[in-house]
This record gives sequence, C-alpha cells and structure tokens, in this order.
Amino acid sequence: MGWKNIKYEVKDNIGWITLNRPQKLNAINDAMSRELDEVLNQAEMDLEAKVLVFKGAGRAFSSGQDMSGVGTSEFLHPDPWSRVTSKELLEGERRRQRRWEYIFNMAKPTIAQVHGYCLGAGLNLAMVCDITIASEDATFGDLVTRMGILPTMPLWPWVVGMKKTREMLFTGRYFGAKEAESIGMVNKVVPVSKLDEEVLRWAQGIARLHSDGLAYAKDAINGVMECRGVGAAFRFTTDIQMAGLQRPAKAEDLAFYELRDKKGLRAALEARDAPFKNFP
Repeated sequence: MGWKNIKYEVKDNIGWITLNRPQKLNAINDAMSRELDEVLNQAEMDLEAKVLVFKGAGRAFSSGQDMSGVGTSEFLHPDPWSRVTSKELLEGERRRQRRWEYIFNMAKPTIAQVHGYCLGAGLNLAMVCDITIASEDATFGDLVTRMGILPTMPLWPWVVGMKKTREMLFTGRYFGAKEAESIGMVNKVVPVSKLDEEVLRWAQGIARLHSDGLAYAKDAINGVMECRGVGAAFRFTTDIQMAGLQRPAKAEDLAFYELRDKKGLRAALEARDAPFKNFP
C-alpha cells in the first residue's frame, strides 16, 4: 500500500516499521496514526515477519503528539474549549488506548529502536514494545502533566517501578538514555553509530526462533501481567482521562492553546516548559 507517513518492509523475517515524518521529528498526527493501524494489521498477518522493529526516520524516534493544531482531531485530546460529546470523548480515548494495548499484545516480539527524541506518544510506543534499544543521544519524557493532562500509558509502574513512576510523572522532566537504562525502561544503550547494527543483531537472533514458540512465550508473559491487572489498568486510565476531559476548562488549561494559535507552537512549548527549567 502507498503509505506516506509510515514505511513497512520485511527482510529476512524482520518487519521494519518506520515512522516517516522526519521534517516534524515524527510527531504523530491523525494521518500517521491511521496508517500505523493499517500497517499493524498487515504486519500481524504477515507470516514472513517473525519480529517487528519500530524506528523513526530522520533525527528522532518520535517527538510525540503533533500539537500544531492541524489535523489532530482524532489522535489528540480535544482543545479545552471545543464542544465534544461524552460519547465522542469516550470513543476517542478508547481508540487511542486500544492502539497501545494492541501493540503490547501482538503475537510477535517487538523492538523499539530509539534515537533522538522519544517523548509523549513516542514514549508510549517504545513502552509497549517488548524490547527497547536506544542510542546515547536518546531523550525520553512524558510532559503532559505540565498541561494538566493525565499520562495515558498505564505501564509505567510495571516498567520502572512505583517510585520512579511518581518521580517522572510528577515532574514531567526529560531523562537521557543512560538513566532510562538504569531504571529498566531501556534494555541496552549503544553509540549512535552502532544503533542500526545492534538492533539488527537482536532482531536476527529473535527471528531464528520458531514463530509459534515466540508467540507462546509472549502470551505467557503478558498473561502474568494480565493477572497483575494490566488490562484493567488500560481501561481504568481511559475512565480517568474521560473524567479529566469533562471538567470545566480553567484559564491555565487554555493558556497553551491560546498562545499556540496566536504565536505558534514553538512559543507555546517554550512558555509551557519555562517554569520547569530547574528540574534535574
């Protein structure tokens, strides 16, 4: 198929899924999210692909959600002043969460190949992958709490533990590849020049195993996490997000969007992050 924002190819039993908006640091918008759904459906049915690798074209894995205000009505949360029904809010939240849960439960091993920015929705994608390998220049973070929005990824406590989850989400700070590795968010960190080689080595090793065995192993691991409540956590996050989106908008909720529309996205992001310059 002629996808514009996603590339998909299979070689030697490895499926390569590339986020392809390099000029926007692979920020995820409606078009990319729709194409990603189509690619995932094809990749899951593709018997030749025994392991899937997610990567980003250009200078970053993904800078997160496209917050430019252009073509983001489905993937992003609606602006605080927008008139959206409860049904539309619920459908939107469920659609977003089901995408992450779908990747998490795919019957194929998944690898996130991370370089540059890995923020927001990009970090969500890396977290639902089974293995994450990052280059030394990778920068991670989920800054939505700075805007009064609930982080939509419930896997944080499972991946990094409760204390680090609280630290990262209460501060909304950035953290580097080495710290991500030390807290269990990344399996391995390598020099930028070695990233392609290292990911290929891991993917080739996995692809040598029997696809049925890989599926059974992944399903067994996820079954244990299901017993520990991970499925309920995905649904609970949706419910809490709904409650937050339905509350009356406050002045601070509107400030980011008003500045974005008046002076542009860069100015809005700088103003959002300015009070947090002293975070470690």
